[in-house]
Amino acid sequence: MTQDTQRARSYFDDLAPEYDRAFALTGGNPLSAFVNRFFRGRTFARRMRLLEALFGRLGMQGRTVLDLGCGSGQVSLLAGSMGATVQGIDIAPRMLAIARESAQRARLDDRVTFAEGDVAVCPLSEADVVLLVGVVEYYRDFAAVVRRAAAASRKHLVIAHTSRVFHRMLLRRILFRLSGASVYFHPMAEVAAAAQSEGLVLAEEIRDHAFSILVFQRRD
Repeated sequence: MTQDTQRARSYFDDLAPEYDRAFALTGGNPLSAFVNRFFRGRTFARRMRLLEALFGRLGMQGRTVLDLGCGSGQVSLLAGSMGATVQGIDIAPRMLAIARESAQRARLDDRVTFAEGDVAVCPLSEADVVLLVGVVEYYRDFAAVVRRAAAASRKHLVIAHTSRVFHRMLLRRILFRLSGASVYFHPMAEVAAAAQSEGLVLAEEIRDHAFSILVFQRRD
């Protein structure tokens, strides 16, 4: 495990409860509630709406999905609720504990499962759809992670990547530096090129102010 990976694991383990609360626009204290309601949570809500619409177009019923860097499981559960069989992988144990509890509450634990692992090195099973939602910016060697995800995809690879908005990048860099972790804002073209090197073609790009969603598909 690299130093970056160890730091990211600690950061997201500590963040897990607030990360999960952001989806509900709440927080464990006034500052967290403010950040989650007006910044992090709004971005998460927009991203979830766009992913739900995308999953509807791709058709999740009967699909297998591999959600790499699944966090507290919201995207995995969304795909599962739409009929997919999902495996989520994340490096942070507390994130996974929340994800498993959420799957049980939603009665989706029969087809949405979670495992601990570093997506840069752990074994990956093939799946119809592979997801990298808010993941590549935590890896210096992002291209290797994207290539691994692309190689595991039988049909589609979906990457949600932070867009290059200066003030948001600056704020996140400061916050991560204070926590001792690292965040990287890789050029979108280089992220796409890494996926395309594994035989995928860019089928769709969905742009938001704070992020873009890149949808790749396997050549016939």
